[in-house]
This record gives sequence, C-alpha cells and structure tokens, in this order.
Amino acid sequence: MNYFSKIVIGAVFASMTLACNHKHSPQSSGVSFTKKHIEDDAFVFFVIGDWGRNGESMQSEVAAFMKKCAEIADPEFIISTGDNFYTYGVASIDDPQWMNSFENVYKSNALQIDWHPVLGNHDYRGNTQAQIDYTKKSRRWVMPAPYYTFSKETDDDQKIRFMFIDTNPYVKKYRKSMTDYPDLAKQDTLKQWQWIDSVFTASTQAKEEWKFVIGHHPVYSSNPKHGDTKELFGTLKPRLETNKVQAYFCGHDHDLQHQKPQGSVVDYILSGSGAEVRPSASYEHTLFAGSIPGFAIVTVKGDTMKLYFVNHKGKIVYSYSRKR
Repeated sequence: MNYFSKIVIGAVFASMTLACNHKHSPQSSGVSFTKKHIEDDAFVFFVIGDWGRNGESMQSEVAAFMKKCAEIADPEFIISTGDNFYTYGVASIDDPQWMNSFENVYKSNALQIDWHPVLGNHDYRGNTQAQIDYTKKSRRWVMPAPYYTFSKETDDDQKIRFMFIDTNPYVKKYRKSMTDYPDLAKQDTLKQWQWIDSVFTASTQAKEEWKFVIGHHPVYSSNPKHGDTKELFGTLKPRLETNKVQAYFCGHDHDLQHQKPQGSVVDYILSGSGAEVRPSASYEHTLFAGSIPGFAIVTVKGDTMKLYFVNHKGKIVYSYSRKR
C-alpha cells in the first residue's frame, strides 16, 4: 500500500470510527443541513479558510452551499481562518483578486454580512496592509488590524469574546525567509503576546462566558502536509488552556479537523477546505479529520456550543456538541 492510500484510508477511518470514543458523542450524519439543526434564538457564525482561488478548486461549489446554509441559519458573521488569496495574497485594495476570489464568489444576499478574517502565510506573500485597508472600501470585509478583538452578546445574555490573532510571526521558517515573507521580520511578537494577555484579563473581568480564538496556523493538526505547529505549544496553547478558551479555530491544512488532546478544555477546530483539499489523516488527538471541501457552522445557546462541518453538497459530515 502506498503512502497516499494510507492517508486516504486514515481519513475515512477517522470520520467513521474515532467519533464513537468521545465523551461528547460527535456524529457523522451525512444528512442535509436544515432548519432543525438551528435552535430558536441561537447565536450562529460560519468558519471557512484557505479559499481564495478565483472560484476554482471547489471554491464556487462550497460558496453555493454556504449561501443555502446562510439562508437557513442566518449567521451573525463569517470568520475566515486565513490564506484568503492564493498564491501571493493581494497587491492592493484594487487587486482583481478582490472581485474574482471574494466579491463575485460570495455574492449572494445571504452572504452580504460581516466577514472577519485573519492573515495566512499566503496573504503575507502579498500586501497585508491592503487586506486591512480594504475594510474601509468594503461594506462587509472587517479586518481593522493584523490582530483584533470584539465581544458579542447572545439573545439569552451570553457574552462571547472573539479574539483574532496573527500566528504567522511565530513560525520560524516564515520569519527567516525575507524573500517570500518580507513583512514578517517587522512584526513585534512580544507586543502581540502582551495584547493577547490583556484581552484575556479584560474578558475574565467582564465575566464573559465564552471565549473563541481564531488564528491561521493550527496548534494541533493530523494532516501530513503541515501538521502540528510546534512553535505554538509553549506559547499559545498554555494561554488557551489556562484561560479556558472553549474553541480555537484555524486553517492552514486543507481539510476539516477536530482535535482534542486528552484532558484539554479546548476544542481545536480546523476549517481549511474552502477550496482545494489535500489528503487527510488521523492521530492520537483526532476526533474527526476529512479531506472534504466545506466549512463549519457554529451555534451557541445558553451553556451549549454545537459544531457542524458541512461539505460542498450541503451535507453534514460531522457534528459535535459541548457544554461550556
């Protein structure tokens, strides 16, 4: 059996069997996403990553079912986990990629809501400031800085802190490559850690019940292409665990994953298959991993968060529920 075959079989095995051993009883349903999956007055948002390919490589197919699911679920906003534009980001706020990979792909009325992106490594190959500046030009692209935060309140008075961070400066190979990533060496990594700590402190003082952090690079990933980001083990991971963050959302690897190490309070959720996918695999932390074009739907109501991975045909390929 060759290496590629082992990877594919690993992905299938993960999607069919690993879910059975988890205390939260996640499921792979294969049913269409419908209104019955959304509780009345639930707070809903979508998560998609690694998508900007001029509508190609399944991007348009995923976008079509994002539209249909948005018409059903009425999300508050859409989170992008980075690598928003391939292969070299954007050159300016007038780059054709804005129309070809964003505006003309996610064009339906249901998707004319706020998009909150983070930067990926491919975005750093272009003009990252242009992605920030596009916030002033667009009615829905909301990215005020390389890292930023806001809080939302649900209809049942739950407070949710969303923290969007820039993981790129912490990956050594990018900082060393001035040819491909000239802006990364300029980033003040200590300043961002201080900012992250201050946001967590303020969130605790405000007694915010839910904390979600979004970055491009995974802490944990079973995908053989990139896998775990070891640089985040001693820096980001302890902050997530100590502050009892319920979920860390990321992309970078081109698949859908749910990782949760034994004893962890954090769900590590990877949504990086908004377009091109790569062969997936599983390892000891994997609750689900699938080489499937798609995106994530997340709902919060009361003390419960629900996650649905939806594929490019509108089918739920994985579902999960947890208490706060």
